[in-house]
Amino acid sequence: MTKKHKESTLSRPPNPDGELVAEFAAKLLAAVQQQNGLEILCQELARFGPFENFIVYLFRGEEEPELIYGNRIESFRNSMQDYIHGLFTLDPFFTLTKTQRTGLFRMQDIMPPAFPESEYYNHFYRYTNVADELRYVVALSEGRSVHVFVEREGSGNRFSPDAVRALHCLKTLIVTFLGEHLTWLTSSPDYARDTQPRYFDLQEQVRKMKPDTLTPREVDTVELMLKGHSTKSIAQVLSIDHGTVANHKRNLYAKLEIHSQAELFNLFLSSLVDRGL
Repeated sequence: MTKKHKESTLSRPPNPDGELVAEFAAKLLAAVQQQNGLEILCQELARFGPFENFIVYLFRGEEEPELIYGNRIESFRNSMQDYIHGLFTLDPFFTLTKTQRTGLFRMQDIMPPAFPESEYYNHFYRYTNVADELRYVVALSEGRSVHVFVEREGSGNRFSPDAVRALHCLKTLIVTFLGEHLTWLTSSPDYARDTQPRYFDLQEQVRKMKPDTLTPREVDTVELMLKGHSTKSIAQVLSIDHGTVANHKRNLYAKLEIHSQAELFNLFLSSLVDRGL
């Protein structure tokens, strides 16, 4: 690819078996211009460490992401509707699409400190039984990026250190393949979008939860709460003190007629349904 790839948040580990990597590279090279290239990537990657879910999304700015491949595609279409229709904006990985960062990332390295206690985490990760997730993120042209979710399911079923090392060492090969393959795939005359493009403005959706009621700073506070930020983290991001954050929370709870972050998240989910999705 022509774009210089930035380093990911994972440390650099020793290389896996060289012969196996060479075979992997040869398979990817042959698959760059094949319609089933992502399926081949999924099958070959599994040789380096077991995983249950392999999901590929294409992001285009603020548009709803497009699910373009999954090893259990029909299941993902059903279970990830909330994600596609708005929850993606609460995903810590989505922030990477705005920074145009490329590499292999792990949720624990990029999430806000309080994220595991957030309602988004409870709804999305526990509901889907995801125990561990690594994600290859590749910045493409025109503000687009491709995300490859590689996930383990089941309580405590995390990637082994050896699997993490292998997936990291394959990063350059995979990032290069994804960039070239997705550029070829989406420019093909046979390529058709799975869904019609729809833009999602998170702050506008927050305002619609109670039209003409929340102040701009309260909207900012709701957005950060939904993304899993603690009071301390919200204060740091907005450059205000903790007491001011507490006042914003108290006021917006009263205006929205709720009493907890769980109710706030449920109100947000309801607003997505009311959007006519």
